[in-house]
Amino acid sequence: MSDPTRIHLSSLSCQVRRRSQCILSLVDDTLYEEGEELRLVLGYPKSDSQFGASVGALNETLVKIKDTADKPIIRFLGTKFSVSEPKESGAVAIVSIPVVRVGDTSKVSVVRVHTKDGSAISGEDYNPVSQDIEFKQGDKEHVVEVEVLFDGVREMREAFTLHLKPDENMVAETQVTKVIVYIEETNSMADVTFPSLPHVVSLLHYDDVTRTPENLQPPAGYPVVCVTACNTKYPDYDKTGSICVSEHINNTLTRYRWLISAPAGPDGVTSPMREVDFDTFFTSSKMITLDSVYFQAGSRVQCAARAVNSNGDEGLELSSPIVTINKEEGMCQPRKMGTVGAEPFSAKLRYTGADDPKHPNLIKVTVTMPHIDGMLPVISTRPLMNFELTLSPDGTRVGNHRCSNLLDYQEVTTGHGFITASTRNPESMGDMAPYQFSSSLRGNSTLRFYRNLNLEACLWEFTSYYHMSELLTDCGGTIGTDGQVLNLVQSYVTLRVPLYVSYVFHSPVGTGGWQHFDLQSELRLTFVYDTAILWKDGIGSPPQAELQGALYPTSMRINEQGRLVVNFRTKARFRGLFVESHSGGRIKRAATSMSSMVMSVDHPGLTFNLTLVRSEPTYNQPVQQWTFTSDFAVRDYSGTYTVKLIPCTTAQNMEYTLPPVCSPREPITFDLDIRFQQVSDPVAVEFSLNTQMFLLSKRSLWLSDGSMGFGQESDVAFSEGDTVYGRVMVDPVQNLGDSFYCSIEKVFLCTGADGYVPKYNPTKFEFGCLADSPSLLYRFKIIDKAQPETQAHAFGDVGFKALLAVDDPSALSLVRQPGSDGFSLDSRAMFQVAAGREWYIHTIYTVRSKENANRGIGKRSLEYHSLVTTSNDLALSPSGGKAHRSRRSAPDEIPEVAEDIGADNNRGTNIMHIALDRGKRRAGGSNELLTDGLEPSELNAVEEEEGLVTVVGALVGLLLTVLIIVTIILVLRSRQKDGKVGWREGVQEVVKGSVSTEPMLVVRMQDCHNSSEV
Repeated sequence: MSDPTRIHLSSLSCQVRRRSQCILSLVDDTLYEEGEELRLVLGYPKSDSQFGASVGALNETLVKIKDTADKPIIRFLGTKFSVSEPKESGAVAIVSIPVVRVGDTSKVSVVRVHTKDGSAISGEDYNPVSQDIEFKQGDKEHVVEVEVLFDGVREMREAFTLHLKPDENMVAETQVTKVIVYIEETNSMADVTFPSLPHVVSLLHYDDVTRTPENLQPPAGYPVVCVTACNTKYPDYDKTGSICVSEHINNTLTRYRWLISAPAGPDGVTSPMREVDFDTFFTSSKMITLDSVYFQAGSRVQCAARAVNSNGDEGLELSSPIVTINKEEGMCQPRKMGTVGAEPFSAKLRYTGADDPKHPNLIKVTVTMPHIDGMLPVISTRPLMNFELTLSPDGTRVGNHRCSNLLDYQEVTTGHGFITASTRNPESMGDMAPYQFSSSLRGNSTLRFYRNLNLEACLWEFTSYYHMSELLTDCGGTIGTDGQVLNLVQSYVTLRVPLYVSYVFHSPVGTGGWQHFDLQSELRLTFVYDTAILWKDGIGSPPQAELQGALYPTSMRINEQGRLVVNFRTKARFRGLFVESHSGGRIKRAATSMSSMVMSVDHPGLTFNLTLVRSEPTYNQPVQQWTFTSDFAVRDYSGTYTVKLIPCTTAQNMEYTLPPVCSPREPITFDLDIRFQQVSDPVAVEFSLNTQMFLLSKRSLWLSDGSMGFGQESDVAFSEGDTVYGRVMVDPVQNLGDSFYCSIEKVFLCTGADGYVPKYNPTKFEFGCLADSPSLLYRFKIIDKAQPETQAHAFGDVGFKALLAVDDPSALSLVRQPGSDGFSLDSRAMFQVAAGREWYIHTIYTVRSKENANRGIGKRSLEYHSLVTTSNDLALSPSGGKAHRSRRSAPDEIPEVAEDIGADNNRGTNIMHIALDRGKRRAGGSNELLTDGLEPSELNAVEEEEGLVTVVGALVGLLLTVLIIVTIILVLRSRQKDGKVGWREGVQEVVKGSVSTEPMLVVRMQDCHNSSEV
């Protein structure tokens, strides 16, 4: 019993006869076990027989136990699920999908569930899911929820799938790993349809549909209508109406299509039905009715109607039975059936005159033509072709046929058109066919066109009114003389207008879908003009004149100076030609009175310059070109102008020579009526162009494009030895691009006396640093682009080193910026005055167009500073202030430089204060300059300050003792005497140095006003 396989587990007793069953009972549990085995061994036989019992050789058997019932399995509970799509936007429908585990649940399993697109798209139709499901001990079921979204699209049923991944712990087996979820559309496609087929009937019989399909064919020449089962006119509407209501079918939203077939041949063979997909400018093939221009007698017609529910969703389409248009009955049948061609038409042209109450002084055009069933009349003053494009709503129809019946009344560009806003013919108000003027069934554009049809008389009549200029420019008309001059004041003029008329029929088998028959005519209207003048007509000489000639105006204009310029041609109707003047024989003595001339009674003060431009080299009635120009300009040139030309005759056998040899005769006069006025220029748009000036200490910032701004860098104090970089630029907000250039012309540097701050206000005779003034201590012109030889180069022995950016090779980046310009200046010279003196820099600049900029070249004359556009803020002052000047040294006169500053000359000016930092002043050198290098006026000012201190001290000492006062007074007088001697010596030094090359150093004296040229 040491063998473990023979361990005694249990024993049972069996009574054995010849064959007996020994029953072994197994205990069931919920745990999953891979596989178990046990042995059954026969032993210990017992028997009541005298022979006893024994066990045979096969005394042992092996029993294997398989635990399939407890095997853990995870699967979807079903393979198909269905959910309805939400009905509202933003709503969400939830579909719950169970995931179950069967078998042994004593262990932990983890599976992943995820969705996958089918016909449904994640994010549009549902929210995707991807998650892990953990089955803990004892868990048998989990539910996965998926959100279904509303997409608002009518579509078929959509689906997506959910998938189950294997157990991550490899404990349970996965089965039924895929499930399909169907999204049922609550508003699915093709969900409505008509209960019965539609019918096609004539609009004449729309109120009596019951008898139409069987025994009455639609007559030709009148529209047909498609009657659906949800139409109240439908024969069985009492049965179908309730179905339409329950199906929520809205018959007013029904979609219609029409199909047409050509008439059957003599052998009865029919053509296939073709959809009518061509709309004209006044009809539509997608309406409940089909206009009669689409079919003719014998044509086969069919309609297709698509039901639409109350939400506007389209359903199924049903087609009607095919009907044939009646060959025997029609509204306006031709004289002989089967013939092709066109009946003659009538066209009239009439001048209404001034007495017409509605259309005075217009030309009335009337075209009358007979009507045939199925015919579309087309009238135009331009040739008609390519009807597939001409009859369509395409824009070429409006551009090419401005005088035609192809334009609806909104498209007419002339004063009047053949088609008006009216939809009814007043002549047919009494008797009219059923629904003949129904806009809901036929459309307003169709009624406006058919207003010109008298259906009772089968007659089209198109009428329109035009001005003469419209017929000439828009309609292609021409004007020419017809016959001779009637009398002294009248002549005949004929207006010719081409007229193209086409009879168009729809043909399903024709090229482009239309067949047409074209006619052409010309309308003529003869006028009698009292003035005998028309722009294209010749002006003849008076009949009583001995010699005859004609004058033809060719063009007229007003030139740049506002003067009248008239070009005309003349034709001499005699042997010879017209001449400007003649200098031979007796004519020479009276050349002034016999010269050709132009005069005007309406403008007696207006004189003219008459010139012969060219002449044909012949004496046989030559054509000559003339021009006369008024010497002055007036606002209105309207009036009668008399042209007197000198005829010069020659003998019959004389050949043409140059100069011509001829005999002058008495002048021939021609009266020319002109109506011409000056046209006012449009009001110019003005805006202020702001400019900015900056003083910078950083060269890199000076050369930048300024896009990042200058911030506080422009408000810095300059130390001795620093370079001052000045920059003038157009306000970036008003960036003018590359069209305009800002250019610095002059730069002045000045400092005021006794704390004076320079201002630029010419109206108060304050000119900043531009002009000499008693209020200025020093004034220098350090830059002058136009006259660099006049600028100051140094203050004392310290140079300004002033340089324009255009003269600085390293400042190319600044020069290339159109709206900016700059200069540089050494600050050392400004430290040559005592502390407390403030320096100001005054810049004059211009803003010019690119063409006139002359970048880098200064103008020599101020009069040339101009600009195409106007800028009101170029000058800081409110006015540019020009005044007459005699002497510039007078304090109340405007200097020459300031005269040209202002918006009128587009010349601006800017003044800025220069802040100096004297804390970093160099030691030694400056003190020497203050003692040895100062001018007399500065020394005088210093001594005046010292004297003032002395006087104050004397007043204080007076309170202490009289002796001290007397002593101080004696000392004061002694110093004043010495100061006067030094002042005189300083003046002499200035006079001696006045011939130096530094002309712009101006020193203020107490007793005189010495100035130098700017």
